[in-house]
Parts: sequence; structure tokens; C-alpha cells
Amino acid sequence: MDLLKQLESKMQALVLQRNQLKDELDALKASGSSADQELRSLRGRLEEAQAAQTALEKDREETREQVAAILRALEALG
Repeated sequence: MDLLKQLESKMQALVLQRNQLKDELDALKASGSSADQELRSLRGRLEEAQAAQTALEKDREETREQVAAILRALEALG
């Protein structure tokens, strides 16, 4: 009889441990899902920032060309 009670006690402890581990796993899955969503959001923001940087570099180059053209025109006048 003692052996049965010990086995029952161990079984209950194992079931409790299993339930706790399952809860932890569910929490980790939920955390991972939100982390994935945040990562996707950050990647999108990075792509937007890179596109903006490219546009700014293009504008800067166009401005340089305009300034160079103005300087050439002034030299031609001068």
C-alpha cells in the first residue's frame, strides 16, 4: 500500500511539473511570436530608412551638380 501511495505522489508531482513546463512553453511561444512581430516591424523601418537615405543621397548629388553648373556659369561670366 505504501508503494502505491509513493507512486501516486510521484505521479502527481510529475503531472504538476508537466503542466508547469507546458505553461512555460506556451509563454515562450507567445513571447517568440511578439518578438517575431517586432523583428518584422524593425526590418520594415530599416528598409524605409535605407530608402530615405538613398533618396537623400540622390538629392545631394543633384544639388552638387547644380552648384557645379552655377559655378561654371559664373566662371564663364567672369
